[in-house]
Amino acid sequence: MKNTVKLTLVSAAVAAAFLSSTAHATHFRGAAVVPSVSATGLVSVDATSFWRLQNGTSAGSFPHSGIASLSVSGGVGSVSRTTVTQNTSDTRRAAVFEDFSFQLPSAGLYTISWGSSSWVGGVPNARNSYGTTSSIFWDGSNANSPIVFDIENIQQEVVRGTTYSDNLDVIGNVTYDDTHLSLGMTAQASGYSIDSTGQITVTNPQFADNSGNDGADQAFSGTIDAADGSSVEFVWLFDAVDTGTVTNQAPTVVDDVVNALVGDTISETIVMTDPDLDTVTGSFVSFLDSSGGAVNASTYSFTPGTYAFEWDSTGFAAGTYQAVFEGTDGSLTDRGTLTINLTEPVAAVSAPSIFALGGLAGLFVFRSRRNKRKL
Repeated sequence: MKNTVKLTLVSAAVAAAFLSSTAHATHFRGAAVVPSVSATGLVSVDATSFWRLQNGTSAGSFPHSGIASLSVSGGVGSVSRTTVTQNTSDTRRAAVFEDFSFQLPSAGLYTISWGSSSWVGGVPNARNSYGTTSSIFWDGSNANSPIVFDIENIQQEVVRGTTYSDNLDVIGNVTYDDTHLSLGMTAQASGYSIDSTGQITVTNPQFADNSGNDGADQAFSGTIDAADGSSVEFVWLFDAVDTGTVTNQAPTVVDDVVNALVGDTISETIVMTDPDLDTVTGSFVSFLDSSGGAVNASTYSFTPGTYAFEWDSTGFAAGTYQAVFEGTDGSLTDRGTLTINLTEPVAAVSAPSIFALGGLAGLFVFRSRRNKRKL
């Protein structure tokens, strides 16, 4: 009996060590790590990663392990997560959301990386090790949120034989690199490209089904690059379907762009559709300003039953704002964005009097003459 107990304890210890050392093993499906920095040099990182779905598993536990820790250059070292949550409403994956925070010692460009092994099985263009790298620049005195991005805004599902198109919906003055291969990838998904506006295109997708892992038919990746050197790497998987044979297709939440003036009340109905005519349940995800900060929740509302969104922009600064919504048919999901470009109203100008016109003309001539004298 003692020997049996001893063997059981040893086996449990070995199993625990194995799970600890292979926390990410054989289950990775994609990720994006998005950093921003405050005026005091405090970095906040929003990380989203995708893993093989196992019902009954809690966030942060194998196989929904998440990223768990980051490696940061410049003497910062290893950083552990502060919060971890998950969303398992899509039957193709478990989405794990993690927050990290750390202090920068000085101004500069810092690299944030992580990785392990191995990819979910059966992906033809990705195997073995995986991981991503992002970077954030701090000038030593100003806050910086150069890239605002939610990887789940990308629609995973592609229909074989039909050209796919979707936008990355990034807020920021950025460029895109669709040639970058994430760690473990051997090639990009066939026909995949990103244009200068962030529009993803997959021409005539013909990806074969991954019979062992649903929704993991081809890997794709890229980088989003800001002028100051900040960057975000993203990697995920396409799910190819045939409309005539698939039993259920994912819903679509349509992206929209609205141009408005400060002080306007923006009222929009978010379009959520389903190719199978299933009922789509809508939910609100987030509403952020151009710095990645959350908009005051008392100024807007979303009605799930009608998909109606309303925002009173009185008192807000001009800039780009983005609301994110999710739709589900009960087993598959999609996210979409409402991007609002807010500008200051132009002040009304009264009709000038003849005297004023004469004065302006005289001023113009005077300034012209002064300029001529300077020449």
